[in-house]
This record gives sequence, structure tokens and C-alpha cells, in this order.
Amino acid sequence: MSASTGPGSGLTGVSGTAIAAAFAGLLLVWSGIKGAKVTTALRSVLSGKQPAGTNAYPLTAAQATAGTGSGPVAAAGGNPSGGSDAANQALGRLMAAAKGWTGAQWTALNNIVMAESGWSDTVTNPGSGAAGIAQNISGFGPGYESGNAPQQIAWLLSYIKSRYGTPEAAWAFHLANGWY
Repeated sequence: MSASTGPGSGLTGVSGTAIAAAFAGLLLVWSGIKGAKVTTALRSVLSGKQPAGTNAYPLTAAQATAGTGSGPVAAAGGNPSGGSDAANQALGRLMAAAKGWTGAQWTALNNIVMAESGWSDTVTNPGSGAAGIAQNISGFGPGYESGNAPQQIAWLLSYIKSRYGTPEAAWAFHLANGWY
């Protein structure tokens, strides 16, 4: 049995343009995070090879979406990633999207982080001792090392999910209280 797509069929297809745009966006973000040239990464992908540096990411997809930072990070012994504020923001956007936090949820999450740390994974508040992207003051602990953006973002997403449910709820609390 074959299915048709088009008006009235009840099925919609994804255009090739949309797939190409999504791929290009992911390749651009990945290149920015890894500090690789887009053209080099594209040549690798088109030739069927894995782009250099893709095995260096310290968190598995399951760890990133679950908000845990143990395992490969501990074995890496320190700062496996850390990047510019813009690269950290791009990574945060990808990790939030993996939780389904896009659109207004992403905007709220980004607003919180911009107000707290500007996506810096090394900033520390001298008054409170709060540190990193999430400005964590709860004793830090496993999965929240200074200079480790993937761990800090995973911690942030887990914290917001457990305390507020969504970034929009966390942002509303932040607006009312000046902290989250």
C-alpha cells in the first residue's frame, strides 16, 4: 500500500529544502562549538567520514538530556569543552531543544542565562559565590565544574525542570524575584 502526500491526503512531507537547512544549521553550530571550519566539516560529511573532533564531546545524548555529567567527563579529567559565550549559547540551544524547549521556552531560558551569566562558564559572583552559566550556589557538586559548559548546561536544564517545570515558569519567577 502506498501513501500519497499533498492537499487532502492527510499526510505532509518534509521538503528537501527544510532538511538541507536543518543540516546546514546543525553543521554550522557544531563547527562553532568545535572551532572547526565549516568547509572542512562539510567535506568530511559529504565523503562519508565523521568530522574530526566529534568523539571529544564529553556527554552522551542521554546524559545531556537527563542532566547528568558523570561518566566520560570524569574520565576526561577536567575541562573537556568550554568555549566562548556564543558557543556555549549555541550548545545550550541544542541541549534545550533536545528537551523540547524551543520557541518561547528557549527565549525564556536564554533570558535567564543572559541575566545571570551571559553564557560564561567561568564567571563567579564575588558576593554570593555563585558560579558558571547557571550561577549555581547550591554547593556545586558532581556535574558542575568551572569551565565545563556541557556539564553546567546539563545541570541548569535539570534544575529548571525539577524546580519550575519549564523555562517560562523559571523566567516568570526570576522577573518577580530577581533570581531563579
